[in-house]
Amino acid sequence: MAALFTRTTGLLIVPLWLASMGWLVAHDVWPGWTAQEPPRLQPTDWLQNEGNKTQFSILHDNAPIGSIWTSHLIGANSIIRTEIIWIERFPIHIVPLRVVVNSTFTADGLLDELHIELENPSAEVTLHGERFHADFSFTLETGPIERAFKLPLAEAGMITGAFQPFSQLTDLQVGQTWRMQVFNPVSALTGVGNRFIPMTASIVGEETIATADGDRLCLVVEAPNAKAWVDRRGVVHLQEITLPVAGTIRIIRESGFDEQARAVAERHLFYASTTRRRGH
Repeated sequence: MAALFTRTTGLLIVPLWLASMGWLVAHDVWPGWTAQEPPRLQPTDWLQNEGNKTQFSILHDNAPIGSIWTSHLIGANSIIRTEIIWIERFPIHIVPLRVVVNSTFTADGLLDELHIELENPSAEVTLHGERFHADFSFTLETGPIERAFKLPLAEAGMITGAFQPFSQLTDLQVGQTWRMQVFNPVSALTGVGNRFIPMTASIVGEETIATADGDRLCLVVEAPNAKAWVDRRGVVHLQEITLPVAGTIRIIRESGFDEQARAVAERHLFYASTTRRRGH
């Protein structure tokens, strides 16, 4: 009887193991193997007109904790995107927090230069990165400490921030997959966790959701601990991000753009002697 039980158990374990390995390959390994070029920023008609200035609400437990203001300056040879992220409430004591992200894209929509500044009442962190032939070279300043490091372009894919990992995604289709490197500002401020989190994003299907423009059929983008709903114009209407120290936050696109509130957040002084100039 014992021998029969052992043989039966073995017959059950093998298919279960194969099934679990198949799930692992399908969900974790295969997307990395089949990753394509990430979506590029394109000067679409929507972006040049009503999408040139966009505001988002940040919610945690269905309560507002901050806002994001995104603007684009579209030139003949480049696109400059500026994001001001203002957070007034957060589960850990790093607030009020301002994150200013200046991203410069080439005419082909490739990220060419990235400058991020984080400020709160007790710390100031600056990350500056530039694209070179084979890698993205970064300098991270935290107080008097400066560190330099590189990300190979083959591994970098799309480089974004944890509070808004997806911005204006065009030419998407179901089944599309790409690599991302997500900068974690909480890690930069606290020293806990990885500064950059590698992940793979995939377009998994379509879903109709309520948006500031009414009901929209959106493509659903999924990545580990992140999900976004993007319409066919490339407009990101909703994002859900799960952070280790905060749980899930939701980022919802609004219909208006509060220029006065943006200016207040941008000009807020955390230090009486702050002299740093933003956007090197």
